[in-house]
Amino acid sequence: MSKVVADDLENNQLSSLVQFLTATSSGPLVIHGKVISVTGVTRKKVKFLLNKFLYTNHLSEYNVLARADTFEIVRIRPEAKSKEDERLGNRMPFVPIPHPPTTVKPRLVIEWQGKPPTKKPRHKK
Repeated sequence: MSKVVADDLENNQLSSLVQFLTATSSGPLVIHGKVISVTGVTRKKVKFLLNKFLYTNHLSEYNVLARADTFEIVRIRPEAKSKEDERLGNRMPFVPIPHPPTTVKPRLVIEWQGKPPTKKPRHKK
């Protein structure tokens, strides 16, 4: 039995989550407020279905946290920018200097086309 806690979701999103889970899972669902109990489905399948629901409904600001048999849908809050970040944001972005292109010896290109390289005989002294 897995529990899905959807405290951060709005009521219309919660009802669409319940409809989505009933349509895609074969196990029975029990709803207690904003907690949904799912039985007969593996943890991996429940997490997959929750992530699929968030993706298909374009809810990229939400994420699924898994703890034991409880899955929690939480809203990701962006970090507040500090004044220092705002001042640094006006600078030019760092662009790495590309390395000079390396050339492949023509002998190696011909040698590797379609067949492995031939073994060179060793000369023992």
